[in-house]
Amino acid sequence: MTGHKPRELDVPPMPEGMEYLVGLFWECKRTSDPLLWSELEAWSRLMDRYLEPEEYRALMRMDSIQCRVAHEGIGA
Repeated sequence: MTGHKPRELDVPPMPEGMEYLVGLFWECKRTSDPLLWSELEAWSRLMDRYLEPEEYRALMRMDSIQCRVAHEGIGA
């Protein structure tokens, strides 16, 4: 760990009612590898969880931040 909070995590609180995205993210995220759109699409189909495009984009953005933070922690 670097000991400092990444600026991407310094964001306003998640809008009320959107907290469920965190749970969905960890349900989708099964490896430390970046999440692929094809994996997200397969998860959505298999779990019968069809989301709005903004929700899919939010999950991918969460993954991008998580991967970057995890990668930075490796070299620390």
